[in-house]
Amino acid sequence: GMAIKPQANDGPCRVDEEDAINILKDLDRKLKGRVILLPSSSMEKTNEDKAEVKDLTWSKPTPVPMAIVRPANEDDVSIAVPILANLKTKRGISFRVRSGGHHYNAYSSVQDGIVLDLSRLNSYELNKERSNDGIDEQGGSSTSTAWIGPAVDGGTIWKELVRNHGVGVLMGGCPAVNQGGFILGGGFSYWSRQYGLGCDRLKQARVVLADGSTVIANSTNEHRDLFWALRGAGSAGVGGVVTAFQVDVFDTQDEQVYGLGLISTIEETARFMSNMKDERLSKNVGMSLFLFPEKYYGPDFVCPYNWYDTGIDNLRAGMETLNSTFHRMLSKETANRFGLEMKSATEYSRNGLMDGRLWRVWNGFLMPEQCTPSTIKKLLYLLKEMRDLGDEYVTVEILLWGGAISEINPEDTAFYWRRGLFNVCVNLGVPTHVAGSKEIFDRQEIVLNKAWRKLEKYLKGCYYNYPERDASLKDYFGGNVGRLRRIKKRYDPDNVFSHPQSF
Repeated sequence: GMAIKPQANDGPCRVDEEDAINILKDLDRKLKGRVILLPSSSMEKTNEDKAEVKDLTWSKPTPVPMAIVRPANEDDVSIAVPILANLKTKRGISFRVRSGGHHYNAYSSVQDGIVLDLSRLNSYELNKERSNDGIDEQGGSSTSTAWIGPAVDGGTIWKELVRNHGVGVLMGGCPAVNQGGFILGGGFSYWSRQYGLGCDRLKQARVVLADGSTVIANSTNEHRDLFWALRGAGSAGVGGVVTAFQVDVFDTQDEQVYGLGLISTIEETARFMSNMKDERLSKNVGMSLFLFPEKYYGPDFVCPYNWYDTGIDNLRAGMETLNSTFHRMLSKETANRFGLEMKSATEYSRNGLMDGRLWRVWNGFLMPEQCTPSTIKKLLYLLKEMRDLGDEYVTVEILLWGGAISEINPEDTAFYWRRGLFNVCVNLGVPTHVAGSKEIFDRQEIVLNKAWRKLEKYLKGCYYNYPERDASLKDYFGGNVGRLRRIKKRYDPDNVFSHPQSF
């Protein structure tokens, strides 16, 4: 094991805390990775301590744990988990599992608890074998798979898999999102209309259970119930730590088609959204709508969109399809404000994280039967009201789902809200460097929470990777909650794997 920083001048410990520290020091000696003990919350942190804690969570403030356990490999995870489980059940010291820390509610850390940090499990291995027919079940030309560690991020996928190998793995919209939480919470991607959610591409997973044993879970073996639960509810504490995912990959390339359009009125935006029910709309189309803070970005709805494909001829045909789609669905004046270009998608991988922010998110799914111009118009007026109430700190985001996502039955995976045509999301993000950020955030949160209650009647459910603090497990997992509870009871009866919104 690596050396542990001394806890000098840390004052007297409670018996349980002192005992826990000794257990963690012993754990450190057993691991190829390391255990980092941090001074207690009452003690001043060194710069090294602050650096260890700073990026544990994307959302601020970061809960400061008593220790970070950083395994080097799966064997280390198998050693660490039963010890951490014992500390929780016998001494009440909670732990959290972290793959990347990109969570709105900062659940990848825990105040005065322990973080099991999987950041060193960041390797991947491609398997380029093909089946006899060469066609995968979701329409790609390749049935290649890859083993992906939970800490592989979107930037790595773009720069290495896409650019160097010509294959893609579904990933989050931000390059800093790691595969662990992304896949286990469902996994919406810009490719999802073509290939489904991240959890839909999962073939099997290596899972360390509470007793330290490692199992392979897939759709046909004795752990098929666990595998079902991992596909959309795996980060909800259903029963283990995933150390590797085997996923389907698909042929793709670095250069893709992108564009940005502006829609000036709510009326036209509502008609545009209702037209997305059109069955002629290609699965290659990815699209979202944003209302950004007006003082910086103006009043228009901003519409980024893309066409993902392979081959220059297919991309050019995609540009023509997009142009004809926009001219069919929008006024001529607005359609002419929708430009297109082919460019390197690797630029995506250079996007960094926002500055540290206090975050709150509200979201829900707009079902096809609600996608009428009149209903969407009411919804958009309420969303604009929330944007305006939030002044410079609120962004409205409306993501087009559907396509391959909706072709899977809600009961076939733990992810339930398959029929949602749009995910409607309101983000409150107050930078921590702003004077009085906590007071601003608290005040805005109360006002916006009240405003959200007026529009949630138009929506159903909630996406687990955009966690809403007031959401219930039923909001997240709908009719799958009962089966998930039974799986939790089988695999984690002592509730070792838990956080504020877990089973």
